[in-house]
Amino acid sequence: MNRIAGIVKDSQIRQSNMDNDTIRLWESHKEQAGVWRALFLIQIPVTIISLIMAMIMFYSQTPIINVPEKPLPGQYSANEIPAVEFENFASEYLNLVATYQPSIVRRQLEAAKEMLWGEIIQTYETEMMGTELKMIENTKRTQIFFKDPTATKVVRDGRNVVVTLIGDRQKIQAGKEIDALRSEYTVIMTTVPRNKFNPYGIVIVNVSLKNLEGR
Repeated sequence: MNRIAGIVKDSQIRQSNMDNDTIRLWESHKEQAGVWRALFLIQIPVTIISLIMAMIMFYSQTPIINVPEKPLPGQYSANEIPAVEFENFASEYLNLVATYQPSIVRRQLEAAKEMLWGEIIQTYETEMMGTELKMIENTKRTQIFFKDPTATKVVRDGRNVVVTLIGDRQKIQAGKEIDALRSEYTVIMTTVPRNKFNPYGIVIVNVSLKNLEGR
């Protein structure tokens, strides 16, 4: 009888433990369900507020579309173009013809030729693309032009604009530096019908070089 009573008692304890585990599991699920319900209840007003804000922003905004200005046909006069554009154009030309290395000088001179206009092209072909280019390639000469920005002058002369750039020309030949020369480039420019490659239509009609005394 004692043995049977012990078995019954053990089964009652196990049943009690199982009931307790079931209760704790149910309470756990109940807590999770409460959390999810709270989140759901919070999401409803947040979603509604977000939709209202989105609709307000959508209907109240004013779209602004920046469309690049279409290049217009025609020609600028020299007086319509800022002086800095002529200075930059002249500087770009000198970067091609006054600062060079033997390995790339031909490409630079060909690019500079595209910036010229009129009778100067024939002179450029003879002097720069002919005599000067051969001398540079044969002697492996390198040159650097150090522009003095404080000495740059821009003068308007009717339909033309004259830009004067002063600086030092440093030549290196056969690995040896030659004494630098204080030089003055005078670049005369005018305008032709503009295009997408030359939005201002600036071209060079004459270039002169003068070595200055002293430094």
